[in-house]
Amino acid sequence: MDIYGILAFPAHHSLSPAMHNAGFKTLNLNAQYKTFEVPENKLKAFIKDVRKKRIKGLSVSKPHKQEIMPLLDMVDPTAEEIGAVNTVYWENDKLIGTNVDWIGVEQALLETTFIEGKDIVILGAGGAARAAIYALKENQAESITVLNRTLDHAKELANEFICNYGNLEEFASVSPDIVIQATSAGLNKKEGVEIIPGDQLTDTMVVMEMIYTPRNTRIIRDAQKAGAQTITGERMLLHQGAAAFSLWTSQKAPFAAMEKAVESELS
Repeated sequence: MDIYGILAFPAHHSLSPAMHNAGFKTLNLNAQYKTFEVPENKLKAFIKDVRKKRIKGLSVSKPHKQEIMPLLDMVDPTAEEIGAVNTVYWENDKLIGTNVDWIGVEQALLETTFIEGKDIVILGAGGAARAAIYALKENQAESITVLNRTLDHAKELANEFICNYGNLEEFASVSPDIVIQATSAGLNKKEGVEIIPGDQLTDTMVVMEMIYTPRNTRIIRDAQKAGAQTITGERMLLHQGAAAFSLWTSQKAPFAAMEKAVESELS
């Protein structure tokens, strides 16, 4: 049996096992997707184990997306540019790192709206924001502005990717077409966290969340109240998951079955 899994710490909240195992079952593949909850100080030993046991593929989440890079045989240009690995696969005898988070962002947005020519604000300046910027640049966004609580982090990211930046307080003066919530604020918190005031959201905006637990975060609830179009975080999860699945198996991901599994877990 081929073994795959999510590498994270913590990892118990992930919907990836349900999603990928549904995909394997649908295609009658002799494969299983597990949870690998590995603390940072055990990462090097775990990657040795991956090589020894020939674990076929990994999804990589916090806090390992950067730390795993030097432990692999190769990191592809996409992951190098984004600065993080979220998917690991074998190519011949080499362990390769790539990043398909950007595909998740791209496809989740394109289900609802266009990216080309749009003015877009990203809230946050971490790894998720990096993947989002990559996706937006690949799709010819008109302007990209990174807003973050810590201005220096926003400035550093914006300078690297050549886009605009500012404090979260500057949101009211930007008037974007699309807002992408790329911080971890509100993760696993049912009541949510206010990142920007809800009254600054309007019915002309598309608001995308990158957190999927809970599905209805504070910004999603505020955006719906304002009459904005919303994209919940599981859409990104599904699309990046489908991209990883195809990379690992060389087969078209059974999207509908994976989507049904995620919906079942969320409900």
